[in-house]
Amino acid sequence: MQPAPSIQKVPVREKPTVLVVDDDTKNLLAIESVLNGPGYRLIKAQTGAEALMALISGDFAAIVLDVQMPDMSGIELARMIKQRRRTQHIPIIFLTAHYREDEHVVTGYDVGAVDYLTKPFNPAVLRSKVNVFVDLFIKTRDLAEVNNTRQAAEEALRIANMELAARNEALEREAGERERRIRAESAQAEAEEANAAKDRFLAMLSHELRTPLSPIVHAVTLLEEIDCPPAISEHIATIRRNVRLEARLIDDLLDLARIRNGKLRLELQPVDLHEALRQAMKICQPELAARRIQVVEKLDAPDPHVRGDFARLQQVFWNLLTNAAKFSPEDSVIVVRTFATEPDGRISIEIADQGIGIVSEKLDRIFDAFVQGARPTQAGLGLGLAICKALVEMHSGIIGAHSDGPNRGAKFIVRLPAVTPSGQPLGESKLEISPPHGLRLLVVEDHPDTLGTLTRLLTRRGYTVRTAASIAESLEVARAYEFDVLISDIGLPDGRGTELLDQLNALHGRRPLAIAMSGFGMDDDIARSQQAGFSEHLTKPLEFSALQQAISRLVPSLQPPALAACPAE
Repeated sequence: MQPAPSIQKVPVREKPTVLVVDDDTKNLLAIESVLNGPGYRLIKAQTGAEALMALISGDFAAIVLDVQMPDMSGIELARMIKQRRRTQHIPIIFLTAHYREDEHVVTGYDVGAVDYLTKPFNPAVLRSKVNVFVDLFIKTRDLAEVNNTRQAAEEALRIANMELAARNEALEREAGERERRIRAESAQAEAEEANAAKDRFLAMLSHELRTPLSPIVHAVTLLEEIDCPPAISEHIATIRRNVRLEARLIDDLLDLARIRNGKLRLELQPVDLHEALRQAMKICQPELAARRIQVVEKLDAPDPHVRGDFARLQQVFWNLLTNAAKFSPEDSVIVVRTFATEPDGRISIEIADQGIGIVSEKLDRIFDAFVQGARPTQAGLGLGLAICKALVEMHSGIIGAHSDGPNRGAKFIVRLPAVTPSGQPLGESKLEISPPHGLRLLVVEDHPDTLGTLTRLLTRRGYTVRTAASIAESLEVARAYEFDVLISDIGLPDGRGTELLDQLNALHGRRPLAIAMSGFGMDDDIARSQQAGFSEHLTKPLEFSALQQAISRLVPSLQPPALAACPAE
């Protein structure tokens, strides 16, 4: 009997192993559920030390590694893995839980990572990437076992290196794109923060510069009511003119910030350009008269109506007129002309002076901010023309400048699209309602000079006035004094004017009619005042005529019995 032939057993090939390293048990279970499959087995580790121990005892097809761990970071662990010859070729896939950890992307690739995924990751993507490296591991092992030669091993290594190089090249491109995106986002965030800081600075600067101008304006108004000698009256007019100029410079700074931030809004209505020009010339008249400059009007446009913001168009014409006056000699002439142009249907406005002119090199940049076409010793910030250009373009218009050279004058031309007027165009005079005699006011202002001069002006106009310098003092006055209108500064020593409104509402069961005074005049400041319950927001320095107009607008809101009960002074 012959012995039974022996059966040679085929060795069972071990499954490839994938090492998963994450300090969070839930994350480990989640990754296990994603990667659990028949093609390979998983070994889990929750610390860097556990991972190193596992790497000593076995070979791995890939490593899925969390960046943040308690004993050592994933970056540090990857660096140690790549320093060991046995483990330096194991592909590493980094996982991160936070987007800002993308700042470590470049560092991760530097220590040998081949991919970088953000939690929560796409299960299919992670599974696909791991399968690629497992397949690569199996192919490398199969080649080594089949060929069992150095040539086969080198070929397998060459193929693996080619695949890894291609993958690394793709990853490097992706890393470069991510790095550029991170830098761009960081630069944008820094620019936005710098822009916000600039706006805060301009707002605070405006407040601090405007506040001391208010009592000067009020004092000038009081002096104008006195019968003074002509020489004194001329000095008073000089003070008022220069205070207005200072306020205009502050407004220019804020307008430029609004324009650059896209926060300037227009209230578009039918506008009579001739009326806007006449109003601008009226405002400029004191300055023109002081220099004995004559304005010749040639308003020949047959239908001078446009769709625009009356106040902003008046600001454009005011800027151009004051610019012409500033650079013109005494006893000269400024010509203001309008005419219609065909066939584009635009209205042209020309303002020409006989001043010092503009050198040709600066004509192309005359509308840039902080650029002045004349000598640098001339007063001003160089913002007026830049603001004019922005406002004209917001009205779908065009502005240009022309000069034949130094000392040959300059001409500025504005072209705006004409429209057929519907209803009464803005700018035509309207009858203002005069406040009733004896209207009761509560004035709250912590700046003593402003409070004193404003109180005297209001008292002279027949108002009954009580004053306070803080919220606490205002509430004390309000308990004993029934008033019709509150006029309050926004910034007070013990809080804000908006808080005073809330406390007066709690005290009397109703919110009073209120006018806000503030050195902060940005659109957001005005909107906050109106949201808090102020019916009007007046920006300092406060022209007394503007305050009277605001009070007049509130009068129809008062109940007739309350007005009848107002004591006459």
